[in-house]
Amino acid sequence: MNIIIVPDSFKGTLSAVQVADIAEEEIKKVIPFANIKKIPVADGGEGTVDCFENITGGKRVKCEVTGPNYQKVAAEFLLCGNTAVIESAQANGLPLADPKSAADTTTYGVGELISAAAEQGAEKFIIGIGGSATNDCGCGMAAALGTKFFDKDGKEFVPVGATLSDIVSISFGKRYDITVLCDVTNPLYGENGAAYVYAPQKGADEEQVKMLDDGLRHTADVLKRYDINIAGMKGAGAAGGMGAGLVAFCGAKLKRGIEVVLDLAGFEKSAEEADFIITGEGSLDSQIFSGKVIDGVISRSAGKPVIAVAGISKLEDYRKYGLSAVFETNEKHLPFEEIIPTAEDDLRKCCKKVAEYIKNYL
Repeated sequence: MNIIIVPDSFKGTLSAVQVADIAEEEIKKVIPFANIKKIPVADGGEGTVDCFENITGGKRVKCEVTGPNYQKVAAEFLLCGNTAVIESAQANGLPLADPKSAADTTTYGVGELISAAAEQGAEKFIIGIGGSATNDCGCGMAAALGTKFFDKDGKEFVPVGATLSDIVSISFGKRYDITVLCDVTNPLYGENGAAYVYAPQKGADEEQVKMLDDGLRHTADVLKRYDINIAGMKGAGAAGGMGAGLVAFCGAKLKRGIEVVLDLAGFEKSAEEADFIITGEGSLDSQIFSGKVIDGVISRSAGKPVIAVAGISKLEDYRKYGLSAVFETNEKHLPFEEIIPTAEDDLRKCCKKVAEYIKNYL
């Protein structure tokens, strides 16, 4: 009996490593003869550095950078030879923002992280950009790396979401060898773009969402004058447009984060030898199937049964997405604040049910 456990983190409660360890422990209690392989993963959001360290090793390097509200925050990156793995949310993550304001927050600290890694000898960069508090199209990040933005009076400034429409001209800085781990496929602007889909959870009201969307559209129009076309690019709207910004200002390549991680972990070979695959993350809804962990696992599961463990599931028919079963840790769908203290126990109980399901399936 070969079982692969390949979870993302349960954001705000348990890391992917913790989820994998707990699942293994509970399954072994019910199916002691099971051969279990753990592959804790991330798709570019929270836990990206942990994920790569687990697979590749490397050295963690600590630094201090500018947070989303211009406060100083502690951050770190992983140095693997000449490659740095960066989790941008350590500089511009939503939990760091107080107050939350998609209009006024900055990605400047992400640029500082890239610069700090370069000073440590990094020549290649893998950057996960999930979980942002920002909507500045990566302009703050670019400014920290030497790109200059000018308004109608020729005055240099560092744009934020609210001032993207003030950009008139751009002097580009250095380009880097960057692979961006992108966990969404949203375009830069429009009804499915960065502002309309994600800015409300970053503190934007209806009027601000329209203003932010206009700013992203304007930035794309300015960039087009420099023969840089990011408007319709899949993933351009990730992290408040930082997906687009990394491509436009740094020459980065956007890739599905989970695909990069699964390649690195040799997942497909493991899947061929598996009898069951267990995956999961905090919330399971249709948005998961636009490039996130569970979607990537299903697409490369070699037809093996895939079981999802989630905090809550909002799927009416999970089978049409390719899942064999779904188990919830928060079956009553209690508010997030209420389930934090019991997250580990709830996961253990849930994983026991998964184990019993597999045992009965045999």
